[in-house]
Amino acid sequence: MSISIENLSLLGSLAPLRHKSDTSGVPQEKGFADKLDKALGNGESPASSATGNARELAESLTLQMLQSSLSLGGDSSSADSATSNFSQLPSTKALLHAYQSNRATSGDSSSSLPVSPVSPLQDIASSAPVAAVVVPSSPSRTDATWLDPIISRASQKYGVDADLIRAVIKAESNFNPQAVSHAGARGLMQLMPATARSLGVSDSFDPEQNVMGGTRFLKDMLQRYNGDVNSALAAYNWGPGNVDKRPDRLPHETRDYLARVKQLYASYAG
Repeated sequence: MSISIENLSLLGSLAPLRHKSDTSGVPQEKGFADKLDKALGNGESPASSATGNARELAESLTLQMLQSSLSLGGDSSSADSATSNFSQLPSTKALLHAYQSNRATSGDSSSSLPVSPVSPLQDIASSAPVAAVVVPSSPSRTDATWLDPIISRASQKYGVDADLIRAVIKAESNFNPQAVSHAGARGLMQLMPATARSLGVSDSFDPEQNVMGGTRFLKDMLQRYNGDVNSALAAYNWGPGNVDKRPDRLPHETRDYLARVKQLYASYAG
């Protein structure tokens, strides 16, 4: 499809600075559209020249759109290359010259045409405030110091040695408040859901509730077996009903549990 010079003159009808004549018939100062027509060939060039100018204009506009797309995509090297090629085209030079002359005539203090428009993404990134990223800390699973205040309160409330409470927590969950066993026991002192409800614990994953409830249960077992730590710990692990029925037939898991807690208790107490 060929583009005639009449098609190019449509640019003049779209430009707001197209020259007009006043009531006296004296033409006013020529605007940008006329300068653009002149830069493209004064509107009087032969058809072949007009076609060539139109082709150059179309190529320059295509390169400009490519440059803008590359700028938005972040490919600065390709964008710079496209800008360099675009600025070397004869029609581009004419457009730049006409635009700059028009701005100077109209009193605009700016003297240069920006080649690369500011990306909307870059504009948003530069104006948006940077929010500080706060990473919440979680209690260490191997350090019990963060639990000391809770253990101290539970010890004072129920009269259970704090080192024994700490040893049970270490053996049960390794100080992990989110621990869940294969049987469904939860939290620091591994309370079963039914046991937690009976102790008034509504959230077994809350360290304060869990330790208070677990210490209360441990106190109940110590009272049940007259202060016998072995029986109390066996009942804590295996259940008081099982210990009552078969105190001499503790399962292997419970025996290992007893040895583990007593070893920890001695190390904390020492």
